[in-house]
Amino acid sequence: MEDKKRRNFLKSAGGFSIVALASGAGIFFAPKLKADKLLLRPPGAVDEDDFLKLCIKCGQCLQVCPYDSIKLEDIDGKASMGMAYINPFDRGCYLCSAFPCILACPTGALDHEKDELKYVHMGMAVVINESACLALTNKKVPDSAIDRIYEHTKVISSSEKANHKVEITGNESEKQELQKKVLENLEKFRDKECTICADMCPYTPDPSLAIGMVKKEEGLVPEIRDACVGCGACVELCPTQVLNIMPRATYEQIYKKGKSNA
Repeated sequence: MEDKKRRNFLKSAGGFSIVALASGAGIFFAPKLKADKLLLRPPGAVDEDDFLKLCIKCGQCLQVCPYDSIKLEDIDGKASMGMAYINPFDRGCYLCSAFPCILACPTGALDHEKDELKYVHMGMAVVINESACLALTNKKVPDSAIDRIYEHTKVISSSEKANHKVEITGNESEKQELQKKVLENLEKFRDKECTICADMCPYTPDPSLAIGMVKKEEGLVPEIRDACVGCGACVELCPTQVLNIMPRATYEQIYKKGKSNA
């Protein structure tokens, strides 16, 4: 069943491979500009220096991503133009079980031996603005926080986007169904107490190993845990930008070091 899913995702890029490689070759020799800061790379990305050498900007990972999470860097980003990255504020990675992005990579910039969740480590979530957390002050999730995620979702109809309501009929593509399920699950938090970051974490089988809500003062705040892989879903979905991702960072670097210096 799992192999069938992977084949279906990859099939969605049909006919793209040769064209992409040919067009990619046109920018393969473009100057490689170092980014001012590390960018969040897709699952399976090799070490940054090797990634910059191996990624040929073909866009195949983008084409097969079922959540439209992956983008290609432009020249304004001051990184190597055309290389794959994820901006978690626009769309996080939802750790789909097939990892088609890894399987589609023709050069090994995304390591084919690392196409299972246990190998994925994109970075580490960090709390950057705890005081803005709705759960800390027991505020309800406003409609605007849910509505904006509809704007991130490319595969829904204009009426679904305008009405902020999706319907899964069974006739959707796998990509449409997966993205609609995110919106369906998110709707449960409308005008409710906010635990979105913890409850919508895609880390399986147990999201609480990656992130959880802990008591602070009269409310709750997110706590990042050592299973976090830095997928960025919590960053995208957080109503008030409490979280961010430090690409390539590890739990030990951020949290164990902080505790040892306390």
